[in-house]
Amino acid sequence: MLFIFTKAQMSGNFSLPPDKYKAEVLDKSIQNIYYQLNFISNPKSDSKKDAVCVLQLGEKFTKFFELNTMKYDSLVEKYSHEDKIGAKEMNLMFAFYSKWKPILLRDLNKNLITIQDKAKDNYQYSEEQPIINWKLENESKNILGYTCQKATTEFRGRKFTAWYSKDLPINNGPYIFNGLPGLIMELEDKKNQYHFIAIAMDKKPMQIYLRNEDEIFKVTRKKYREVQKAYHDNPAFFRGPIYDSEGNEVKQQTKSKPYNPIELE
Repeated sequence: MLFIFTKAQMSGNFSLPPDKYKAEVLDKSIQNIYYQLNFISNPKSDSKKDAVCVLQLGEKFTKFFELNTMKYDSLVEKYSHEDKIGAKEMNLMFAFYSKWKPILLRDLNKNLITIQDKAKDNYQYSEEQPIINWKLENESKNILGYTCQKATTEFRGRKFTAWYSKDLPINNGPYIFNGLPGLIMELEDKKNQYHFIAIAMDKKPMQIYLRNEDEIFKVTRKKYREVQKAYHDNPAFFRGPIYDSEGNEVKQQTKSKPYNPIELE
């Protein structure tokens, strides 16, 4: 039986079994790039969400994801050893609940990327690193003290402008983007619905890990996109019956749930 709990109800006296946690540590970062992300999750609204993402650079793997995900995972791992969790633990996890769900892991030796994302349930798919055809421009600007050059591309339904620095000879950047002669310091789509900009760097060693519970469904990219669309077209179908704290079934809305993925195609 699934219950709905709002933030106002987190002071109640209840207990739940904790989520399962299992992960594989693949590498350790030798440098981390932090990006401020502003994005629109609902294409019918101009309201933007803010998040801080991190690009972890290791010798064999790199990983890009929202920073809160790491803090959230740490709590899930801690509580996974308990029999029950309550309002206190739920409130702590809610404080680090990620706004931007995609997690991208890049295997540098195999030129393979693995993406984990959420459409009610957690899904995972892998593909070869896509080739991104950039057009190098003559414009330049300064970001974090580095001179950056402009480049443009069209990729999976969006037009993007990137700013990269040759002073940082790192073939990487936010999310899936790479292929420029320097680290991508800023990335924005033409409609200004996704904007990443580097805000900090450090060399603090951090584990590069990938969660691998059995509850993560491993599918193809095509299948995930079909599930993602079906879920947002009819989210009530995927949820099944929902009950309040008194055991009464909650009537669900059947209307579609707008979504705005960074990859439109």
